[in-house]
Amino acid sequence: MKAPLPFALRRLPALLVAALPLSIVHANAVSIAPPAPVAETTVVLAGHLIAEPGEPTLGAHTLVIRDGRVARLQPGLEPNIEPGARVIDLSDAHVLPGLIDVHMHLAIDSDVDPVTFASPARMALATAAYARRLLRAGITTVRDVGDNSGVTYAVRDAIDRGDLQGPRILAAGRIVSRSGGHGAKRAGPGEIDYAPAACDGSESCRRAVRENIEDGADWIKLTVSGSGREAGGQPQAAPDMFEDEVESAVAAARQAGRPVAAHAHSTAAINLALRSGARTIEHGTYFDDASVALFKKHRAYLVPTAFVADHVASKLSMFAGGRDGRGPEDLRRWTEAAKAGPGRAWRAGVPLALGTDGGPSFEPSATAREIALYAESGVPLPQALRAATVGNADALGLGAELGRLRTGYRADLIAVAGDPQRDASYLQGMRMVMKHGHIACLRDCAEPAAESSAPAPSK
Repeated sequence: MKAPLPFALRRLPALLVAALPLSIVHANAVSIAPPAPVAETTVVLAGHLIAEPGEPTLGAHTLVIRDGRVARLQPGLEPNIEPGARVIDLSDAHVLPGLIDVHMHLAIDSDVDPVTFASPARMALATAAYARRLLRAGITTVRDVGDNSGVTYAVRDAIDRGDLQGPRILAAGRIVSRSGGHGAKRAGPGEIDYAPAACDGSESCRRAVRENIEDGADWIKLTVSGSGREAGGQPQAAPDMFEDEVESAVAAARQAGRPVAAHAHSTAAINLALRSGARTIEHGTYFDDASVALFKKHRAYLVPTAFVADHVASKLSMFAGGRDGRGPEDLRRWTEAAKAGPGRAWRAGVPLALGTDGGPSFEPSATAREIALYAESGVPLPQALRAATVGNADALGLGAELGRLRTGYRADLIAVAGDPQRDASYLQGMRMVMKHGHIACLRDCAEPAAESSAPAPSK
């Protein structure tokens, strides 16, 4: 019997329902809904323009923003383009497209108190607060690849309607895997109750995918291997799902126009997901030459998530062990392989996207740190920044609207004090953030750091 995912949200108090419109099903779930258009014309005077990350940084340019899009882009600084236009002087800054993070879990917070963790209403408010912090950190689009509670749907829809400030969110909803598979286990004590999207057999997997789509999923998330901490995530491990299960899940998603993100660490799991038609491979630690050929053949993207591996490496004794877990030395080898993944993939010509596996347990600067980790692994910094903008937009199927600054594109742009294609640390401090023509912050984007004591689970 189907248990709709958003049932927990129906218990939200009346006051919260008024604050967070909960239209769970999008009219067109794979598109990105714009907020109310901006009536005024905005002119941005950019001292240096990075119109397409990965390409050379340009000199001064003027951007005319109208109706949430770039109406005109021209060399030089021309403040008097239109009488009455709002002029934003960023002649001392570098302007570039907003950052995109394609692997986040916005409603998974290991630091939150037990009362909030068990309450859909409280978790929705906590997730909304974190979303606002992400936007002010320059992250204008996020793909959430797993929230079994359904809270992220509510926050996504409220942001789309303009009731909350935050990045546009593409949400996968419940994680689909075999019964007991990674991310598809039953709710534990103290968690928001949910019916896991566990499937066994091709028909069962199709049903789980279709239930998610009915609930409002923009993407489908499959876990085809165990986590990097488990035996099921080691290099030679067999996939957690059978071939017909993965193929049927992907086929059901494709029929409904939903792309698939596949969590896979082991070589066999990566290759099974690629053969079956997954659009992105999450983590993808142990890809081999056959994987590289499949990535190129299917035009799929790798999302290495070096940030979470770096975090686990800093706390090996905390993450080692547990049921089916790995010892500190074995775990260290995984973190090293995962952190080396972006550079290895870039050298092999694998299309790169970028995601952190982050969430409220971490600072919003995690995405900027992921870019720096790409560079540390051997990806040229301009190409690492490209992965977080152009690559991510293309991986999401939104490359004709996002990830670049061109005439007709959505006006998602950020400004920083120096050239981030030369020094990634400039991405840690925003001078301005604009999403779809709306200014989220100007000059005062910094916020006090949130305290964080407990790490998020590794992936």
